[in-house]
Amino acid sequence: MSRRRKKKEKKTTKPVKPKQALSSQQQFRLQKAAQAQVAGHLPFAEAEYRQLIGEKAKAPQLFRNLALICDQTARFEEARMLWRKALAFEPGNPDIVLALADSYQRSGKVERAVTCYRKVLAGHPNSVVARYLLANLLKAQGKLDEAADCYRQIMARQPDYTQAHFTYSGIHKYRDRDDPHLTQMLELYEKGNLQAENRIHLAFALAKAFEDIGDYPRAFGYMETGNELRRAEFHYDVGSDAELFENIIQTFSREAISKLQVNAQTSDRPIFIVGMPRSGTSLVEQILSAHTEVFAAGELDYMFSMARELFMDEAIHYHFRALETYPVERFETIGRAYLDRIERLQGQARHITDKMPFNMMMLGLIRIALPHAKIIHCVRDARDTCLSIYKQNFTTQNYRFAYDLKTIGQFYKQYQKLMEHWQRVLPDMIYDISYEALTQDPEREIRKLLSACGLEFQSACLNFEKSDNVVKTASFYQVRQPMYTSSVRLWEKYRDYLQPLIAELDAD
Repeated sequence: MSRRRKKKEKKTTKPVKPKQALSSQQQFRLQKAAQAQVAGHLPFAEAEYRQLIGEKAKAPQLFRNLALICDQTARFEEARMLWRKALAFEPGNPDIVLALADSYQRSGKVERAVTCYRKVLAGHPNSVVARYLLANLLKAQGKLDEAADCYRQIMARQPDYTQAHFTYSGIHKYRDRDDPHLTQMLELYEKGNLQAENRIHLAFALAKAFEDIGDYPRAFGYMETGNELRRAEFHYDVGSDAELFENIIQTFSREAISKLQVNAQTSDRPIFIVGMPRSGTSLVEQILSAHTEVFAAGELDYMFSMARELFMDEAIHYHFRALETYPVERFETIGRAYLDRIERLQGQARHITDKMPFNMMMLGLIRIALPHAKIIHCVRDARDTCLSIYKQNFTTQNYRFAYDLKTIGQFYKQYQKLMEHWQRVLPDMIYDISYEALTQDPEREIRKLLSACGLEFQSACLNFEKSDNVVKTASFYQVRQPMYTSSVRLWEKYRDYLQPLIAELDAD
């Protein structure tokens, strides 16, 4: 999520400070709870909010702040009840309606989220934020024409809203240099008075446009500029991730796992799809989502966030301790809690996919707590994978390694080392699927994939692009197209510019 959008949605993503009269003591407690919430101490904040509500303190910010906590912890139904109570205090407040829409969307109730966005626009037709969020959701649903129309309305009303240009470029196919949107972006980019964030949006969008028309030198030039600007936002050292990966390898040995006596969950409902970003995880999820017994949940942070809370010790830089030092109940808790959270997303489907790529770091915990879960590992040519990462302006800070060619290569090698470890430790639990093989012989590879997941073959999986699954990742456009091979060996078009990456991948 860009900083601009964060500013626009500030009221719905941070605890609200007291507005209406409370007793001085209640105001103090509310302020302390809000501060605790910002600091991440959610249990204390929640307990304080609930006690204040129990005292009949009818301040809207109580319901809003508690709703935020419920959304963060996947209690979406309760969160929506609280948002509606907040609306009773402030009828029609667009920030609250947008927060309600986000809660619906996070729990998979997409059409209700769309209704909320349209409700805001009915009362506030000039709300660029509401129109942009609606467009993003339409895009995620595969309603690309409607989404494009929304983006064009935003760009016409507010030409410098560069987020709209960036996102629109992802669903627009540029045919030649005379494309009106390409001309518009170039004029805006060359004004020279843009803030870094706006220049980043346009640089990545222009890189995509020039790649579409086959001008790879110019595409790489804009790509490089966008990455340099993003890299300046972080102080990233790949060594910290290398230390974490080594800690995981040393902690989750076959011997250490086998010694644990855990009353593990027997459910085979979760299907974890892991791998490097841009390795085909969205494509694999889209194929599986076309099956009648599968619900696609997208990238869930549940396993990683719970692992960080229950197992990764802040005192040792959020690394793992030796497995035998943890109470066995923690392994049982994380399994139960994960199943409970995905149950709230979709109670009917036999299987639910979770395609968070970085769950690759949690495969040892998954093996201990959910030994019957399926793990699909997406494998793609390293050069194509890393180039595809470099082409992306990711919306979260989870990809700080992604904005330098050499660093991407270093991170890739750490990932490779970790997956080789898991293949040794969990040889019967991981199914590798090759992106290249999938694009070259779809039916054969899809049949093998479904079999690995314990699913009967369904022909709908061959026509995955017709699935109405919601896709929120950068691959939203690709997975709406029939299988194609044009992304295979795309790195060769940029060979002359990728030497820092290639040298790192070829080292040792």
